[in-house]
Amino acid sequence: MENVDESSILKPGTRIKPQVDAETAKNILLKTYGIKVLEICELNSYDDKNFLVFADKNIKNPNINFCADGYVLKILNSFDSKKIAFIEGQTALSLYLNNQKIVCPRQLQDINGKYYSFENENIIRLYDFIPGKILGDVPSCSNLFYHAGVFLGKMDSTLKNFNHDGYKNHKTLWMLSSVPHLEEFVNVVIDEEKRGMVEDIIDLFKQKVLNHIDEFPKQIIHGDFNEQNVLVNKNAASGDYKVVGVIDYGDTQYSCLLFEIAIALTYMMLVTGDIETGGYFLAGYKMVRLIPENEMNLLRICVCARLCQSLVLGLYTHQFDQSNQYLLTTQAAGWNLLRDLYTKTDKEVCHIWNETADEYLTQSYK
Repeated sequence: MENVDESSILKPGTRIKPQVDAETAKNILLKTYGIKVLEICELNSYDDKNFLVFADKNIKNPNINFCADGYVLKILNSFDSKKIAFIEGQTALSLYLNNQKIVCPRQLQDINGKYYSFENENIIRLYDFIPGKILGDVPSCSNLFYHAGVFLGKMDSTLKNFNHDGYKNHKTLWMLSSVPHLEEFVNVVIDEEKRGMVEDIIDLFKQKVLNHIDEFPKQIIHGDFNEQNVLVNKNAASGDYKVVGVIDYGDTQYSCLLFEIAIALTYMMLVTGDIETGGYFLAGYKMVRLIPENEMNLLRICVCARLCQSLVLGLYTHQFDQSNQYLLTTQAAGWNLLRDLYTKTDKEVCHIWNETADEYLTQSYK
């Protein structure tokens, strides 16, 4: 079982979100990036502050070309802003993926040629905005989840050749390896049946997964391939949406590929609330990377563990920021999916996924 540095684990509810409004963001962009803002709006975020910005064409910064689609200003929370090595790792990863032609936000340099700087205690970064919709905002279909699997498989294959020292000691509460820490917060779940289910899943995850963690291949992973982070575009001819890119590298980490797949599976199934959806995603992922049998047999409990993280930490953090409804995004569908998976065996869930994948792959159109 992995050792976790307690000092790197943030307690939910700690007030770390930047106190920055749109007017302050405008001033930062002008002073730091030489960008005069024409329009600005705040985007959803858990602990950070993100702004979508449209700029005047006359940018006073030789390091930035005008982007008609806009820019995203990211102001990092005060806790993560202390993790300089990790920030540098994210920067290197962003540049690496762009060089490998993986569609993701391109990190831009400020007027001093730096990829990040400080505004008080918060790190600030700027990215080109990538046009498109997010997966969670478009109609769901089997092809969409299949292509999401293909995309993640390709990205994982690309990241196999990437490493950075900034990821060596990086740990957060949202990593699947941190699931045992949920025991500190599980009392926020008032319903006894739900709380018992979460406690049982934590125990099973520790026994079946964490006690054998050294058996699974590891590399840098995205760590949060969810419906809010996956970009899609519409095919004009067919009318179908296809995955074209991914955003948000705040949860990138050195971890098990098993966890990468489980996290993505969790959020793809949450979009529909159906276990079968996972089969479409796995059909796509396996087109790029085969999943060993020992990993397949643990996916159900890993997905359950991720659902518990999302549900418990969302509830806990919402106590301290009740105006942020984004924290409760997965609650309704999450408990239903968790119960459905919890009441089935590993064999039953794998059968559903494999049968769904096989049926999909026999179709002539993908």
